[in-house]
Amino acid sequence: MPFLVDTVTNEQLLYVTYFGAAAFAALLAAATAFFLNRPLRKAIRTDGFGKFLARLFPSWIVLAAILGFISVNYVECKNYSEIVNDRGYIIDKTHELVYHIAFAIKLAVFVYVIIVIPHLWAAAKSLRADRKSVGRQN
Repeated sequence: MPFLVDTVTNEQLLYVTYFGAAAFAALLAAATAFFLNRPLRKAIRTDGFGKFLARLFPSWIVLAAILGFISVNYVECKNYSEIVNDRGYIIDKTHELVYHIAFAIKLAVFVYVIIVIPHLWAAAKSLRADRKSVGRQN
C-alpha cells in the first residue's frame, strides 16, 4: 500500500483516508454487532427490559462508531490549504481517527456489558426462585 501513497496527491489522500476511515467505522460496527448480537440475545431474557437491551445493542454500537468518527478534528488551528500541504499530518490524523473509532466501539461494548450484567444477575436470581417455588409445590 505505500506505493499508492506516493502516487496520489495530498488532497486525494485526505479524501480517501477520511472516507476510508468512515467505511472502517461502518464495517467495524457491523462486525461487532453481528458477532456479539446473537450471544447477547441468547443470554438476555426477551421480555421487558431484556428485550429493550437486545434491540438496543446494534444501535448502541453504530452510535459509538459515529461518535468515534466525529471526535477527531482535522482543523486544529490550520486552514484547509495547510492541511492538504502536510502529508504527515493527514496520515497522523487518519491513525488518530481509526484509533478513536476502535476505542469508542470498545468502550461501548464495555459499558453495555456493565449495564447487562445486573440484568443477567437479576434474571438468574429470579429463575432460581422460580425453580425453588416449583420444587416446593410438588
